[in-house]
Amino acid sequence: MKQIIAIDLDGALIKSRPFKVSHKKWFELMAILLDDESVKDYAKIEGDYFPKVHEVMKRYLGDVSKETRTFFARKLYAMVTISEINQDDFVGDFADLLKELKDKYQLALITTAPEASVEPILQKLGCSDLFDIVYKSPMGKHPNKREMFVEFINEHGAPKYYIGDGDENMNICKELHISTISVNWVSKSKIKGDYDVSTVEELRKSLLI
Repeated sequence: MKQIIAIDLDGALIKSRPFKVSHKKWFELMAILLDDESVKDYAKIEGDYFPKVHEVMKRYLGDVSKETRTFFARKLYAMVTISEINQDDFVGDFADLLKELKDKYQLALITTAPEASVEPILQKLGCSDLFDIVYKSPMGKHPNKREMFVEFINEHGAPKYYIGDGDENMNICKELHISTISVNWVSKSKIKGDYDVSTVEELRKSLLI
């Protein structure tokens, strides 16, 4: 059986711009729906902003379950993200490299992007058939990359590499004994992987081909 290379969506295959813009637009839309301009300011929160998401959704939906609030919040975010993404956000030369690797490896996408957004995004960018395995974050659950990695390993085994933009997922992978590759073609890695590369060509020459 082929070994697996796992890829992150945000910051590796796709630039972070549409996700950041969609985050801001989500709060702007909810500010309109609630007729409360102060809701826009929640988009500026650093770190865990989800308590504010639930606060907003409680005001909008009333007394419903946490799962229902999460579902509707992520559904709106998914719709905004799909609308926002365009070809300029796509790291096409990285996708081309991944296509070269398909004969040798299974390719897996592991992303906390809302489940409903992933396939439309891949179709919009013309790479719906790029990945052999696609692991998506359920709409009604708070996104949790650690849980997703653990579930993935239990079902498919540990990937040979995880390729991401050098965020906190690098440390999660290291704790789970997954070799990591941090990439810098979207933004400079905050957390270095076991390997750290700056360009797609560097990745091709030094590690995978």
